[in-house]
Amino acid sequence: MPIEDIHELIEIFEKAGELRKISTQVDSELEVAEILRRTMYNNGPALLFENVKGYEMPILGNAFGSMKRLELSLETSDFTEIGQRIADMSKMEIPKGMLNKIKKLPELSKMSESFPSLEKSGPVTEIIRENPTFDDIPILKSFHKDAGKFITFGLTATKHPETGIRNLGVYRIQILDSTHALMHWQKHKRGAEHHDLTKSTKTEVAIVIGGEPATVFSGVAPVPEGLDKYLFAGITRKKGIKMVKCKTIDVEVPANAEIVLEGYVDSSDIRDEGPFGDHTGYYTPKEPFPTFTLTGMMQRKNPIYLTTVV
Repeated sequence: MPIEDIHELIEIFEKAGELRKISTQVDSELEVAEILRRTMYNNGPALLFENVKGYEMPILGNAFGSMKRLELSLETSDFTEIGQRIADMSKMEIPKGMLNKIKKLPELSKMSESFPSLEKSGPVTEIIRENPTFDDIPILKSFHKDAGKFITFGLTATKHPETGIRNLGVYRIQILDSTHALMHWQKHKRGAEHHDLTKSTKTEVAIVIGGEPATVFSGVAPVPEGLDKYLFAGITRKKGIKMVKCKTIDVEVPANAEIVLEGYVDSSDIRDEGPFGDHTGYYTPKEPFPTFTLTGMMQRKNPIYLTTVV
C-alpha cells in the first residue's frame, strides 16, 4: 500500500536505518539549519528533532536528501517507470462509441483509481485553530543575515481560475509577524500565473506542510501544463489523494497533511522580501513580493514540521 503520511514515512526510514532521532534540545534559529546542512553534505540520514526550544512540534529535515530515501518515499527504484505511466495516462483519450468504451473499461478503471477524492474530514482537520498563528510552528532561520524565518518546504496550493486545475509549488515564504508573510513566487511560476489570471489583487492560497510523499514530490516535480498536481501525485503512487476543503477559503488540500495554513496573497500589498542565504552560496538581495495574510489553520493533533535547507 502507498505511504499515507509523514508519520508512516518516518517509521519506514527508521526500519531502513535512514533516520536519526535527536532528543537533545535544539534551536530553530540557526542551529537546526546548520545541523541539517552538515548532515546533508555528508550524505547523512533524515533527522527528526524531537526537542525544539520553545515549541512542542518536532521537526523533520533531510527527508529526501538521498536517492535511497527518495526511492523509499515513492516506493520505486525505477523512476522512468513512473514517468512512462504518467505519459501513457496523459495521452489516453476517452473512446467514442459504446463498444470502444467497453473495450477500454479496464484502462479507464485503472486510471480512475488515481483521481483525487473529496472527503468530509481527515487527519489534518483534527484541530481547527480559531486564532491561527505562525508562532506555534518551529519555522527555521537558516543564516545570520537572513531577513527572518522562512518556510522552505511549504506546498503552496492554488488553482487555475478558469479550468480549476490545481497546482502545488514550493516557494520560500518569509514570516513577517504572527499572521503575515511574503510569498516569493516569481512571475514565471504557476502560482503567480494563477494569481494574475484571477484579475484581482487577492488570490486564495493554502500552504500545505507534509502529506503523502508523492504529494510532496509533486510540489517540486516539473509537471506538464494542464495536469492537476494531485492527479500527478495519484498516478505516481497508484492511488488517489484524499482531499478536504479548507475552512476559510475555497481551496482543496490533502487530508493527510500535517498542517494547512489558509489565507490570501494580496498583490496590492507589496513589501521587500529577503535577503535569504540561497543555494548559490550567496545571499539573494531584497526584492518586492506580495503579502500573504493568514486567515485559518488546520492541523493534526500531533503534527510534524517538515522542512528543508539549502
